[in-house]
Amino acid sequence: MATLKKRILQNISQTETIANESQEPPPATTTTATLILDSKNQSISPFISKVRLVELPTSSYPRLTEFVKRLKTLKTLREYNEILVEFIDRLILFQNYIDDCITILVQHILNATDPLIQIAFINTLITVEQQYPKSSVIHTNQLLELGEQTKSIKVASALLSYFSILPASLFLDKNAFVRFAIQYSSNIHVRVQLCAFKLLGTLARAIDLELSLKSSIVNKLLQAIDHDDARVRAESLRTIVDLFKCKIGLDSNHYSSFVECLQDYYAEVRLAACEALFLLAINAPDSIVPSGISNDESSKLINEIFRLICDLTNDEAKIVRVQAMKMIGQLCRNGVDINLVHQTLDKKLLRITKKKAFIAKVEQLDSEMDDITVHDVTVDAQSASITAIGPYGALISGLEDEYSDVRAAAIDSCYDISCCHDVFQSKLVEYIVSMFDDDIEHVRLQAMRVLGKIAQGRVLRGEQVLSILTELLSRSYDIRSALHDVLRVVRIGDPDTLFKLFHRLVENIQRFKTDSHSVLRCLRELGQNNSAFIALILPKLLPMHSYLDVQEPQFSKIDHTCALILVLNAALHHPSIISVLPDYVFRHYRYLRTKEPDLTPNLQTNFSHGQLTKTFDVDILLPTTVSSSHDVFERILKLFEQGQDLQAIDRQKFYRNLAAELHKVAEMDIGLLAISECLSLYCEVLAIMTYQCNTRSCLKALSICKRLLTVFHGYSKKQLLIFQQLHLYCHLFLISIQTKLSTNVRQRCYKHIQWQRMHQNDAEINIDEKILHTNLISYAQQYISIMSKQILLNKTNFLKLNDPIRMVSVKFLEPETDIEQVLEFLPGLSVSIPCLMNAKNLDQQQNINIKVTYLDGQYCLLPINDDNIRILTEDNSLRIDSKVTFSHQHWLRPCYATFSVVLFPVRSQCFVMDVNDEFVEITQPIRVLLHPKYLRHRLRKKHSIDEQSTMSATTVEQLDIPDDDNDEHETEWLDETGVDEEETGHIDDDESEMDTSQDDEQIEYVETRKTPDSDEDEDMSH
Repeated sequence: MATLKKRILQNISQTETIANESQEPPPATTTTATLILDSKNQSISPFISKVRLVELPTSSYPRLTEFVKRLKTLKTLREYNEILVEFIDRLILFQNYIDDCITILVQHILNATDPLIQIAFINTLITVEQQYPKSSVIHTNQLLELGEQTKSIKVASALLSYFSILPASLFLDKNAFVRFAIQYSSNIHVRVQLCAFKLLGTLARAIDLELSLKSSIVNKLLQAIDHDDARVRAESLRTIVDLFKCKIGLDSNHYSSFVECLQDYYAEVRLAACEALFLLAINAPDSIVPSGISNDESSKLINEIFRLICDLTNDEAKIVRVQAMKMIGQLCRNGVDINLVHQTLDKKLLRITKKKAFIAKVEQLDSEMDDITVHDVTVDAQSASITAIGPYGALISGLEDEYSDVRAAAIDSCYDISCCHDVFQSKLVEYIVSMFDDDIEHVRLQAMRVLGKIAQGRVLRGEQVLSILTELLSRSYDIRSALHDVLRVVRIGDPDTLFKLFHRLVENIQRFKTDSHSVLRCLRELGQNNSAFIALILPKLLPMHSYLDVQEPQFSKIDHTCALILVLNAALHHPSIISVLPDYVFRHYRYLRTKEPDLTPNLQTNFSHGQLTKTFDVDILLPTTVSSSHDVFERILKLFEQGQDLQAIDRQKFYRNLAAELHKVAEMDIGLLAISECLSLYCEVLAIMTYQCNTRSCLKALSICKRLLTVFHGYSKKQLLIFQQLHLYCHLFLISIQTKLSTNVRQRCYKHIQWQRMHQNDAEINIDEKILHTNLISYAQQYISIMSKQILLNKTNFLKLNDPIRMVSVKFLEPETDIEQVLEFLPGLSVSIPCLMNAKNLDQQQNINIKVTYLDGQYCLLPINDDNIRILTEDNSLRIDSKVTFSHQHWLRPCYATFSVVLFPVRSQCFVMDVNDEFVEITQPIRVLLHPKYLRHRLRKKHSIDEQSTMSATTVEQLDIPDDDNDEHETEWLDETGVDEEETGHIDDDESEMDTSQDDEQIEYVETRKTPDSDEDEDMSH
């Protein structure tokens, strides 16, 4: 601190000297500025007479200096390894000085004499380069000279590894690096050869490399295919595959070499050879197979490679079978003969081929063993398996593979085949539907998604629909949603199956409330695609009679709503249904058309005048609500301007009524949800700030402003500026009604004003700048008096009906409501529950977390990993599959905890002091009842008894504790574990019964602890 003050005084003296030498003295104005002294700012402006000193934390540069000093004192390899490991662990602290760090590491590599120390520094340099790629050409050339001069194979191997991760732009003399890599590619050490091949692959992809060098690299890699070590063969093939992907070295003459590698015993070699053949077939599909390799000289290269890859579907390695299954579908998209594709799907050919192979196996055994007859020969299933059957039944064997990854890859290939060959779609639909009975969930889900893509307009028979019926009640939301997508595009083969499917969908929506919208959309499409069958089962769906009146069903029942949506959508394509509908259907139709316009068709043109007046006395037209919600919103915008002439108290009531009406519009039309909710919140802020605003209401207005700037997106620059000004206005209004300000409040207000000036292009307000730093309350009052008319009486013409405003929304799918089941802690004193969420309109710059709040008010934020988020292709929403973990300090009674989803604002849109501590809750909290942590309480009590005891080694049986005291302690503990209604605020009868049963369980548990045998067993368990 003394050094910092000394530097300030020096800077002040320098500025005074500069001010005296200037010809024109500056105006005598007293200003105050915040001065931050660091390496980039070491001077003070001469126009500043007051300085506010802000002391920043120590920068990373002293750490780098200390690191260099420690390196100079080290001698042994162990010391170097320890300090380098510590440097890697704290690498983030040196991120602003990565260039200096790389220079230091390179210098120590060049100056060190011990090869092991050099290797340690090179490995550290590799780690730094992977995290912060900032190496230069100078360092690369220096290390290349070291590699050419060194005699250590290990140092050369480490340098090759370092060069292989660098971009090609850092190699100034690429010829020298190619020669260096080729020199060590023939080394006897396998690890050195692997590193050399990686570097050759990086150099060969360079654009400016000579063609002769590229061809020499390819030849060197082809020679390594015949190496004795399998790792070298696999690495050379992988490097060739990388070059083939860049269109380098593609030549059908290498076909025979890759075919020989398919017989290698090492799975990685077979996998890389398969990929190389695939790339040859993709890039030259019409080429002729080289002479002498195939029996059919006119065969295309892609057909021969297709046969070879189909053989690999029976490979013993799972990774090879998975890759082969994926390539079958991709090759079919590139012109494989349709007869070969048909062979992969024919079960009959598969059976014939297996039978012939079995007979050949028996005849071979019979010829070798003449004394054994054919009927005595027993061949097990493994020995009779087919290993080279070509394309015959290859896809069928993949669908029946023992590994789920192979089956999933086969399903993907089925989709690829259906996209290029329509004649196989009916057979593919049959195979994919049979995969609905798979044991693995992700395989079933993959089959359902593929069926939804290829089964457009296909007819499903009864036995195929039965597989769907069993999965509609699955506990997996993704499975049910995928089945709904399938049912929306297919047709049902018979009316009885359609009726069973309808009842199962009703059961689905009754059991899982989150599927309501998806099931209703599915029923809409089912009605339009199966209108003829629905006309046949109409008496089963709706209560009706040909000449008698029937009792009108309750519209609130979900089964009746489902039946109406199914029938009314069928009537759109089958007009005869309208003539037999009962009278109550027309009344229900009008309500359903108003409530769910997206699910109910517009049948106005199909109704006659007599049908309209049959139930109603007046002649009216069926309403169309799509335009009515827009008209209501337009009328509200026009009414908004009328409130500016009202008194303050009347204007406050007016704004609140408008907010309520806008909230109703948001519930009516989902298309106007975002802009209606945005304008509704804006009206609430105006209502709060218009009349009699106190501290509590002003804080509420601040939270609403933060929600406006966090949850909503798509603002124009003008709209965003208005909401930001409103946010600052509420903040300064809160300051203006205070009598005393703390340091944190002042600092927050200063930063908010500074942030607003940075993001505001308009001219600043004409307020004396001195007041801002001398009397913040007076500044806020002047600001309020100047900006009140501009902000509070702002017209709503800045919001239009068609503005692309979006609102972030997250909905819990599982669990949907509060969890009534008591959750017990695991031995680790934590408990987790899975949760499934659906998020819409989430910006890429924003983060969401799960907030867990405990009964004592403490909370913790659980981040959501990117691996748990996937994008749904249906509406581009996000599906989040995560879990919530509860772990808090010990408590001795059942405790409620809640969890919800919070959204963090973007700094460029909303002012925040700390983006990690300020967030907005966007879901309703879900409450969970947690079981007491009995185990921790017992251990804590046992340890306290041991501490009070003076005996060094005393067992539980030797402790002499009076029975009365023990009972008293147990009674107090029981009183603590009871749930008090007044303290927790739970007055529900069901909850009180649950708490009583919980106390009974605790009493039984405590009674078992009183016996000495139980204590002895307990000690043995611990």
